[in-house]
Amino acid sequence: MELDGACGRLYAAFARYPLPAARCPLPATTDYCDHCVTADEVAATRTRPMRLLTAAELQPFVTRTVSTWGDMAELKHFLPRVLELFAHEEVEDTTTVWPFMNKIGAAWHNWPDDERSAIRAFLGAWWRTTLGEYPRRLDVMEMLEVVGVLDVPVGPYLAHWETRRDEAATRHLAWLVRDFTCHSASADEWYAALDRWIEGPVVRCLLEAVSAASAQKVAAEFRHAREILDQLGGPPGPGRT
Repeated sequence: MELDGACGRLYAAFARYPLPAARCPLPATTDYCDHCVTADEVAATRTRPMRLLTAAELQPFVTRTVSTWGDMAELKHFLPRVLELFAHEEVEDTTTVWPFMNKIGAAWHNWPDDERSAIRAFLGAWWRTTLGEYPRRLDVMEMLEVVGVLDVPVGPYLAHWETRRDEAATRHLAWLVRDFTCHSASADEWYAALDRWIEGPVVRCLLEAVSAASAQKVAAEFRHAREILDQLGGPPGPGRT
């Protein structure tokens, strides 16, 4: 599976960041604010091999890393497992994705080439996995926000979406069209590029192409999305005036 291979690449790239040396009373030393983080929460991240840690065990670290728990080296140590849990939908509260990815986005452009390359490969695999399954706990808008916060060009992600003719990817598209107007406008370039893409002709073509072979309920989702696009006033799709 592509996503599993991309996760393996993350583990290989970030294996150079071990946990601090052992010291009692915790299984390993770490700097943390004992008003915000408990010793039990820290210990829970050291009780088993990293690849076996659960989302619940890592959740306190995900939300507090660097700020009140550990440093960037410790973030990098746990990064492969955290991203793996995100991509495999094992984190129930998707609001935890944003603070973690924001901390990566603030620093990763200065990281070694192999680390940045592994993150880019993972992000692409995560995106393609997202499009292939509908619904997803982390929706496509949130996924694109992750791309944006990492300051990765959104164009290739939209270009891949244009190649998809599967129902799951098109349902994500219809959902995005319906949901997009609910988001506040952003000055970020990725958002502007997404806005232009949604109002362009390609999105209508994709919604038309898959609709005919879809069940009634799904076809209605696509029809509703096309009606919204018509209201936006962009160019009509095939067969429309």
